[in-house]
Amino acid sequence: MKITLSAVKSLLVVGTAALLCMPSEAVAKKEKISDPRLKAVQSMSKSVKETQFVVKGATLATAHRAVQGFDITEDGTPWFSQPGNIGKKQPGLTKVHETYIVKGTGRNKQKMTLRYFGNGTGMAVEHAEDGDYIWIGSNGTKWHDHYMRTRSVSRIPYNAGTELNEGYAGETYFMGGARYCYPAINVADDILAVATSNVGNVTINIYSLKEARELPNTNIKIKTVWKGENIGEEQETVSRTENIKDLESLDPKANFTIYKPEKEKANKAKDVNSYNFRGFDVDKDYVYFLEGEHNKGKAENGPSVAYITVFDHSGKVVLPRRRISVIGDGYILNTLGLTSTGYADIEGVKVHNGKVYIVFSTYGLNSKNKNVHRASVVVYE
Repeated sequence: MKITLSAVKSLLVVGTAALLCMPSEAVAKKEKISDPRLKAVQSMSKSVKETQFVVKGATLATAHRAVQGFDITEDGTPWFSQPGNIGKKQPGLTKVHETYIVKGTGRNKQKMTLRYFGNGTGMAVEHAEDGDYIWIGSNGTKWHDHYMRTRSVSRIPYNAGTELNEGYAGETYFMGGARYCYPAINVADDILAVATSNVGNVTINIYSLKEARELPNTNIKIKTVWKGENIGEEQETVSRTENIKDLESLDPKANFTIYKPEKEKANKAKDVNSYNFRGFDVDKDYVYFLEGEHNKGKAENGPSVAYITVFDHSGKVVLPRRRISVIGDGYILNTLGLTSTGYADIEGVKVHNGKVYIVFSTYGLNSKNKNVHRASVVVYE
């Protein structure tokens, strides 16, 4: 049978019409996002208003180091962690062995000092009936003259004006030798999450908070390089036996790894985890993963950058990586008097009641014409 050109055209028209008339189940549609948390994350790629700044350019315990972690409690109080001054690395001047937990801002702020814990990345606050508790990396060891490589996380009662000097305290959870440990908690959803990092690969481990706290203490030996910051004090390498909880003895409810792209092949504009890991948070559904890099205070390096990606607990991306605009918005950062060079260092993310908060440090001249680090918190809802 001979098929004419006009017959072929007729068949194409009929086929197309039939496809358009198929039920909605047969033709895939892009799912519209309705979750307020995901909508809030989506809005991070838009310009921000000054009214979104929950904290704007606050000086914390020192003006010479960037904020490293933060949280916001139900009453709206901001909390921060910040490392001590480098002090030219000279004994008697340097405070690199110290981490400060700062509650509030301005004249009413309070401070607690932790020594030898680490640099304070990934702090979280738990409000309990008997007071506030800080979750933070602990058992840090000296690495290139800074305290890093935390091997555990600790739950510590917050007591303003006090000092802890052993590198760990309270309830401490060992992570099996992992060298970089960062906590996040969600009491309402019974979640303790610990992120660990190895050569840039970040593993998210999600546990039952209740089950973790019920773990018995056991004797664990931890090797640490510490001390040497005080005049006349020698640096020491010690192996200490600590009576703490072994979190590796508890099966996680979920865990997955976000791999670091190969440096030579990475497309920093597209590839997740191609910048430095800068914090995370977890709730009953999602993991919020943060990465970024400041511009070293030089406008010729371009803007500072930060990205956020949302995963579910299995590691599946539910909201693709997107840029956080305020970090690279030199105009608003300069207008608000935070920095004229574009230096904005993203340092953490928290999700509470459908709102998403980020913290970042800016470096620039203050009212006394001195270059200082200041902390800002922006909310998205």
